[in-house]
Amino acid sequence: METAVMERESKTAIVKKEPETIGSLLEKKKLEIRDLLPAHVDVDRFVKSALLAVARNKDLLKCSPKSMFMAIAAAAELGLDFTPAKGHAYLVPFRNNRTGETDVQFMPGYRGLIDLAKRSGAVKNIEAHIVYEKDEFDIRYGSERKLIHVPYLDGAPGKIKGAYAIAWLDDNEWIAEWMRKDQIDAIRKRSKAANAGPWVTDEEEMMRKTPLRRIAKYLPLSPDLERAIEADNQAVGFVDDDEPVISRTAALAEIIGEHTEAEPDVAADKPEPGDGTLPLEG
Repeated sequence: METAVMERESKTAIVKKEPETIGSLLEKKKLEIRDLLPAHVDVDRFVKSALLAVARNKDLLKCSPKSMFMAIAAAAELGLDFTPAKGHAYLVPFRNNRTGETDVQFMPGYRGLIDLAKRSGAVKNIEAHIVYEKDEFDIRYGSERKLIHVPYLDGAPGKIKGAYAIAWLDDNEWIAEWMRKDQIDAIRKRSKAANAGPWVTDEEEMMRKTPLRRIAKYLPLSPDLERAIEADNQAVGFVDDDEPVISRTAALAEIIGEHTEAEPDVAADKPEPGDGTLPLEG
């Protein structure tokens, strides 16, 4: 009797597999991720940036592994990594009302949108800046357009008045979009990420991104920039849908395959607590 029990336990141990970590899953699927990445992005550096993004934020460890992997893969498609200094992309945890789980969404940063706009070749340059009370600032629309911004350099610049984005096109024409702070605050209040993610950790960068998103409506959009704005719309809550926006759904599903039960633990070296934390949304 005891021998039979031991044999059954032995067979169970063989059948039962330890859940994979996100780190081991990304390593196993590195070649597939490399195929998603643009040629100029190194896959090892990209994977490391993703692992460090997860390690920096303990709340991401509570998220469903499938949504985390899909968010990372969505960023890979656009060639935007999660290195904090670049500000290209974020992993944002949110409550999925459909499943009751905490999921992850990929959110492009304002520098990521700028990078994609430049890559299209239709935009020579694009910038976004914050305007403070003591800055010299003048913007005029119409037949005699004008934009002057001289930052105040002799001490504290005062409170934030607003932010603007300006883009120069191939024909040397330029377009600009200015938004007052109260307009930006109204956009933030509508966002499901208003009190979480980069709106908390990188508020000024999100303020720059708000007029940048508006000016994108007037730009010749590349497919990559269009996908990034679509993903951003969903991440901030302007799309009423809890499913991630993925442009190559079938391809990504094949990459994920049976690996949807991976535990979202990472083996990467963890930075100091609180560094780059993206808290859960309320």
